[in-house]
Amino acid sequence: MRARILAVLAYIGAAVTLLIAACVPFVLMGVFSNAVAHAGLHLDPSYSGGTIVRTVAHSGYQMDVYAPVRPRALQQVAAFVQIAFRPVAALPRHVSEEIDLDGDGQPDVRVSFTVPADPHARPSGEVVALNAKYQSFTMPGNYSFSEMMVQSGGAVVVRVPLR
Repeated sequence: MRARILAVLAYIGAAVTLLIAACVPFVLMGVFSNAVAHAGLHLDPSYSGGTIVRTVAHSGYQMDVYAPVRPRALQQVAAFVQIAFRPVAALPRHVSEEIDLDGDGQPDVRVSFTVPADPHARPSGEVVALNAKYQSFTMPGNYSFSEMMVQSGGAVVVRVPLR
């Protein structure tokens, strides 16, 4: 009789242990999430594009100009300035704009692109540098992290490389 009671208690203990083990990740997920949120972690500007320094409103859409991003030590990214045209649904089929990237009142680049109907396709177009501080490029063409034209997050994002 005593052996039977010990066996039942052992099975109950094993079942409770499995139940606790199955529930621990759900309980601790909130603790881990709060710890990460309060740790002050953030995305590197070379991935996020930096911070928005100026927003230009157009009829139905807006253009965000970001601060220049310069690589840190050991990063394999060339310096660039990011521009975002949003929302994609409000953009005209073909966009062509002269943009002041450094805020001096003079246009620095001319960005022209065609918004594809497929939201997963890359826009085709070109960036023409109007002064020596920036580089021109054409899409489709070379794809680098600092020279691109893509649809992402409801916007057309253009990265203009610095010389």
